[in-house]
Amino acid sequence: MNRSLILILLFIYLPHYAQDHTKKGYIYMEKSQRKLAQGKLAQARDYLESARKVDFHGGNPEATAHSRMNLIEAQILLQEKRYDDALRVLDTTHGASFGVNCLERDSLKIVTLIKKHGLQKVNTAFTKAIVQLNPDKAQFDATYCVSLNDLGYTFCFYAPIVLTEEELKSYPLAALAKECSFYQLLF
Repeated sequence: MNRSLILILLFIYLPHYAQDHTKKGYIYMEKSQRKLAQGKLAQARDYLESARKVDFHGGNPEATAHSRMNLIEAQILLQEKRYDDALRVLDTTHGASFGVNCLERDSLKIVTLIKKHGLQKVNTAFTKAIVQLNPDKAQFDATYCVSLNDLGYTFCFYAPIVLTEEELKSYPLAALAKECSFYQLLF
């Protein structure tokens, strides 16, 4: 009898504990973003580190939480003018189909490139660029890459259009990029 009661209580308590724990992680992220907006980078980083210690219980919730933490970290690095580090963090954030905010990530990459190289140089690099399918793309994500040789960077991005390699040969970057939120930042 006592065993049954203990098992029932565990099944009731564990989901509630998991929700509270996950909620705490998001509260840390919100506090980190508030401190970031206030320019208090050390405090923003402290809250972010607290959020990273939370167990989000795997799967899409964990992918979503970790991608959000990566976006916050990249914003902190951007304010610290550590552009290469910010790009590295953003480049490790994959999986729009798993809850990653790829549109925000890609826009933040463009902002970082502009801060590092200037709008004119980034714009010129994109004008010369040729789009390719990302060879590492997940089966469900429409991920494309653009070699920005003048910047020494390969910009991989999510687009809401799925094209085959054959279709991509006749599809200009401008037409593909116009479907993405980062495009308006280039001009």
